[in-house]
Amino acid sequence: DGRPDGGIRQSADGEDGLDSPGDVFVFDQKLLGDDGNTVIGRNAGYCIRTDPGMPDWSGKDAPNLPDDATNNWGQCTWTLTFYADGPSGYEGTIQVSGREGDVGTSDIAIVGGTGDFKGAWGVLSTTPEPQCQGVLFRQVLEVHWEH
Repeated sequence: DGRPDGGIRQSADGEDGLDSPGDVFVFDQKLLGDDGNTVIGRNAGYCIRTDPGMPDWSGKDAPNLPDDATNNWGQCTWTLTFYADGPSGYEGTIQVSGREGDVGTSDIAIVGGTGDFKGAWGVLSTTPEPQCQGVLFRQVLEVHWEH
Protein backbone atom coordinates (compact mmCIF):
# COMPACT_ATOMS: atom_id res chain seq x y z
CA ASP A 1 0.00 0.00 0.00
CA GLY A 2 1.97 3.01 -1.26
CA ARG A 3 -0.59 5.55 -0.10
CA PRO A 4 0.49 8.12 2.52
CA ASP A 5 -0.93 6.11 5.44
CA GLY A 6 0.39 2.82 4.07
CA GLY A 7 3.89 2.84 5.52
CA ILE A 8 7.45 3.74 4.56
CA ARG A 9 8.56 4.43 1.00
CA GLN A 10 11.96 6.11 1.14
CA SER A 11 14.37 6.86 -1.68
CA ALA A 12 18.13 6.69 -1.30
CA ASP A 13 19.08 8.89 -4.24
CA GLY A 14 22.52 9.25 -5.78
CA GLU A 15 24.35 12.55 -5.73
CA ASP A 16 22.71 13.93 -8.88
CA GLY A 17 19.23 14.28 -7.32
CA LEU A 18 17.67 12.60 -10.37
CA ASP A 19 15.98 9.24 -10.99
CA SER A 20 19.15 7.47 -12.15
CA PRO A 21 20.53 3.94 -12.53
CA GLY A 22 21.67 2.65 -9.13
CA ASP A 23 19.22 4.67 -7.07
CA VAL A 24 17.55 2.61 -4.35
CA PHE A 25 14.20 2.89 -2.62
CA VAL A 26 13.05 0.89 0.34
CA PHE A 27 9.55 0.22 1.59
CA ASP A 28 7.74 -1.35 4.52
CA GLN A 29 4.02 -1.06 3.98
CA LYS A 30 0.70 -2.62 4.88
CA LEU A 31 -0.20 -5.79 2.96
CA LEU A 32 -3.89 -5.55 2.15
CA GLY A 33 -6.47 -8.25 1.46
CA ASP A 34 -8.67 -8.57 -1.62
CA ASP A 35 -10.96 -5.75 -0.48
CA GLY A 36 -8.08 -3.24 -0.55
CA ASN A 37 -8.67 -2.22 3.07
CA THR A 38 -8.15 -5.20 5.40
CA VAL A 39 -4.56 -5.41 6.67
CA ILE A 40 -3.35 -9.02 6.42
CA GLY A 41 0.39 -8.42 6.94
CA ARG A 42 3.37 -6.37 5.77
CA ASN A 43 5.07 -5.86 2.42
CA ALA A 44 8.73 -4.90 2.84
CA GLY A 45 11.78 -4.77 0.59
CA TYR A 46 13.87 -2.68 -1.79
CA CYS A 47 14.32 -1.85 -5.47
CA ILE A 48 17.41 -0.71 -7.33
CA ARG A 49 16.63 1.50 -10.33
CA THR A 50 18.13 -0.12 -13.43
CA ASP A 51 16.43 1.81 -16.25
CA PRO A 52 14.82 5.20 -15.56
CA GLY A 53 13.25 5.55 -18.99
CA MET A 54 10.27 7.83 -18.56
CA PRO A 55 9.28 10.52 -16.09
CA ASP A 56 8.48 8.79 -12.80
CA TRP A 57 6.45 9.84 -9.78
CA SER A 58 9.29 12.10 -8.58
CA GLY A 59 9.50 14.16 -11.79
CA LYS A 60 13.32 14.15 -11.46
CA ASP A 61 14.55 11.91 -14.26
CA ALA A 62 18.11 11.83 -15.55
CA PRO A 63 18.08 13.29 -19.09
CA ASN A 64 19.43 11.67 -22.23
CA LEU A 65 19.72 8.10 -21.03
CA PRO A 66 19.58 5.35 -23.70
CA ASP A 67 16.72 3.40 -22.20
CA ASP A 68 13.08 2.34 -22.47
CA ALA A 69 11.17 5.59 -23.02
CA THR A 70 7.85 3.93 -22.09
CA ASN A 71 8.65 2.68 -18.58
CA ASN A 72 10.98 2.82 -15.57
CA TRP A 73 12.48 -0.46 -14.42
CA GLY A 74 13.99 -1.67 -11.18
CA GLN A 75 15.41 -4.91 -9.83
CA CYS A 76 13.37 -5.60 -6.70
CA THR A 77 13.36 -8.05 -3.80
CA TRP A 78 10.76 -8.11 -1.07
CA THR A 79 8.94 -10.19 1.51
CA LEU A 80 5.20 -10.53 2.01
CA THR A 81 4.58 -11.31 5.69
CA PHE A 82 1.19 -12.77 6.58
CA TYR A 83 0.10 -12.13 10.17
CA ALA A 84 -0.49 -15.13 12.42
CA ASP A 85 -4.19 -15.61 13.10
CA GLY A 86 -4.92 -12.83 10.59
CA PRO A 87 -7.83 -12.59 8.17
CA SER A 88 -5.90 -14.33 5.37
CA GLY A 89 -5.90 -17.60 7.31
CA TYR A 90 -2.17 -18.06 6.66
CA GLU A 91 0.98 -17.48 8.68
CA GLY A 92 4.45 -17.07 7.20
CA THR A 93 6.28 -15.25 4.47
CA ILE A 94 6.60 -15.30 0.70
CA GLN A 95 9.81 -13.94 -0.83
CA VAL A 96 9.81 -12.47 -4.35
CA SER A 97 12.54 -11.14 -6.61
CA GLY A 98 12.64 -9.78 -10.16
CA ARG A 99 12.33 -6.88 -12.59
CA GLU A 100 9.45 -4.50 -11.89
CA GLY A 101 8.17 -1.63 -14.01
CA ASP A 102 6.44 1.56 -12.91
CA VAL A 103 3.81 1.08 -15.64
CA GLY A 104 1.72 -1.99 -16.44
CA THR A 105 1.81 -5.43 -14.87
CA SER A 106 5.12 -7.04 -13.92
CA ASP A 107 5.42 -10.77 -13.23
CA ILE A 108 7.87 -11.37 -10.38
CA ALA A 109 9.24 -14.80 -9.38
CA ILE A 110 8.28 -16.26 -6.01
CA VAL A 111 11.61 -17.60 -4.79
CA GLY A 112 10.66 -19.11 -1.45
CA GLY A 113 8.58 -19.02 1.67
CA THR A 114 8.34 -19.85 5.36
CA GLY A 115 5.64 -21.09 7.71
CA ASP A 116 2.51 -22.07 5.82
CA PHE A 117 4.36 -21.17 2.59
CA LYS A 118 7.40 -23.43 3.13
CA GLY A 119 8.87 -24.31 -0.27
CA ALA A 120 6.75 -21.71 -2.10
CA TRP A 121 7.22 -21.08 -5.82
CA GLY A 122 5.19 -19.35 -8.49
CA VAL A 123 4.54 -15.81 -9.73
CA LEU A 124 3.44 -12.56 -8.14
CA SER A 125 1.82 -10.21 -10.68
CA THR A 126 2.05 -6.60 -9.53
CA THR A 127 0.29 -3.63 -11.15
CA PRO A 128 0.66 0.00 -9.98
CA GLU A 129 -2.67 1.81 -9.63
CA PRO A 130 -2.22 5.57 -9.08
CA GLN A 131 -4.41 6.99 -6.32
CA CYS A 132 -5.20 10.63 -5.54
CA GLN A 133 -2.24 10.49 -3.13
CA GLY A 134 0.41 7.85 -3.80
CA VAL A 135 0.21 4.52 -5.57
CA LEU A 136 -1.53 1.27 -4.67
CA PHE A 137 0.21 -1.83 -6.05
CA ARG A 138 -2.34 -4.53 -6.86
CA GLN A 139 -0.57 -7.85 -6.22
CA VAL A 140 -1.98 -11.17 -7.36
CA LEU A 141 -0.29 -14.37 -6.17
CA GLU A 142 -0.12 -17.60 -8.14
CA VAL A 143 1.63 -19.60 -5.44
CA HIS A 144 2.34 -23.28 -4.99
CA TRP A 145 3.86 -24.77 -1.83
CA GLU A 146 4.17 -27.88 0.30
CA HIS A 147 0.93 -28.49 2.22
